Amino acid sequence: MTYLRNAWYAAAWDNEVAAGQLLGRTFLDQPVVLYRDEAGKPVALADRCPHRFAPLSKGKIIDNAIQCPYHGLRFGASGACVHNPHGSIPRAAYVASFPLLEKYGLIWIWMGDPDKADPAKLPDFSIIADHDNYAIVNGYLKIEANYQLVTDNLLDLSHAQFVHTFIGNSDSSDRNTFEMKVEGSTVWAYNNMPGEPPTKLWQLMWKSTAKVGDRRANMRWDAPSHLLLDVGFTDCGRPTSEGPSMPSAHILTPETEKKTHYFWAAARDTMRDDEELSKIIWKGIDGAFRLEDEPMIEDCQARMQTADLMSLNPVMLTTDAAAIRARRVLAMLVEQEQSADSTASAAAAS
Repeated sequence: MTYLRNAWYAAAWDNEVAAGQLLGRTFLDQPVVLYRDEAGKPVALADRCPHRFAPLSKGKIIDNAIQCPYHGLRFGASGACVHNPHGSIPRAAYVASFPLLEKYGLIWIWMGDPDKADPAKLPDFSIIADHDNYAIVNGYLKIEANYQLVTDNLLDLSHAQFVHTFIGNSDSSDRNTFEMKVEGSTVWAYNNMPGEPPTKLWQLMWKSTAKVGDRRANMRWDAPSHLLLDVGFTDCGRPTSEGPSMPSAHILTPETEKKTHYFWAAARDTMRDDEELSKIIWKGIDGAFRLEDEPMIEDCQARMQTADLMSLNPVMLTTDAAAIRARRVLAMLVEQEQSADSTASAAAAS
């Protein structure tokens, strides 16, 4: 499968990579091992020893380097072999290293050209690290489906009425509106649901005596698969600032063509000191993703088998507009990247 390589991808929550421990994960079909050096800085290396191709993630950290579990070669943060217990270090004894960025509570990895790893290219997710103004819960799950199917799910939230019991509302009104907007390579999907009863989620935080209110769910998408959702509930016709809000991040990293790492975080501005509420919200959101979204997406993937969505000529609905536009933007960026790589290769060969 072809991926956009010159982009930041979420590799792990920062607390998943602990001192003295190795974490093995696969990104864009590439096995990678993560660890922290003696200064606490995260390091990412290709997870395959160049000798007999053993997984370095099953080794251990010795003297600030990873020792291969098979024959004991050690590889430092640059990827170069720094110790060979059997003699001199072979010139070819090195593994690829990958640029990392630790920000917003996540460790991000750059799988493309290291010289193009610009921190400014990371979309803004500062809200999920704003502990002064929000109570934040986060989680992770693995989905057995292509990451673009997960993006489709998130950019078309009309499914919530039929799939979700905690964050969705079966009493949604026919007055719901949807609007799509594109700014550069960023796609927005705006969903407004006026005059409906609060969902189980908003019942926990909404203190109004009214039986119905206005709900919003506005999603921002940035390539390759980074989404930020603004959701909230207010009295009918009132400003969004008057009701509870809970922005959430949905950050997808393809493991393989049919497997996806899903990192999520939800930040609420209401009842921030209520730890029991945080536990309830975490359980509810995790359950919504794990028990409702995930099985549905995986079922769709199973029916599609190895086919790409667009190759099957799917019936299009109005609410598909943002997801389809995001697919087109991503395809354009991948094509531009491949064209630039081909031009650079041709110039180098001439």
